[in-house]
Amino acid sequence: MKVSPVTEALMYAGLILAVVLAVGWFLSYTAVRLDRLHHRIQATAAALDAQLVRRADAALEVALGGHLDPATATLLATAANAVMGAGGAWTPERAAAESELTGVLQAASTTLETLQEHEDEGAVEGFDRLRGAGVRVQLARRFHNEAVRDVTALRGSWVVRWFRLAGHARMPQPVTFEDAWPQIAVD
Repeated sequence: MKVSPVTEALMYAGLILAVVLAVGWFLSYTAVRLDRLHHRIQATAAALDAQLVRRADAALEVALGGHLDPATATLLATAANAVMGAGGAWTPERAAAESELTGVLQAASTTLETLQEHEDEGAVEGFDRLRGAGVRVQLARRFHNEAVRDVTALRGSWVVRWFRLAGHARMPQPVTFEDAWPQIAVD
């Protein structure tokens, strides 16, 4: 079967158009995926901020509850206030304040254990709230850092770099600070 030159040219044009459309679709799909991942980072960062505020608030509540010895209460209140004052963008100072609060919680873990056994219902509620907030901070930070890792991996692909699909968006950074909750025996 003999194909006319016009038909042959139309076939090649159609093939080239199909390839261009496929590449365009793939680039658009990748850009949308990257945008969604950046939105996910914003959401996880907001969730992490909220959990950190709740942890600091719970620590302050426990410190001012009158169930701790004065030295521990002062250390805990000072660290919680430093965290509350260091809110906003992630800076090394903010990470240091969060790590310091974790350190104070770990240092006070023995006192917190006795608080757990305390007969006062308010002390137990405050401790439970603090423990729950500590666990949620760990989870929120883990989710945030996983989102950062996903964006970093996608932005490292050749398609995103060659076609500059990330635009002018800053490269996200993982949030690192000490957030290990003290190991306290739970009844």
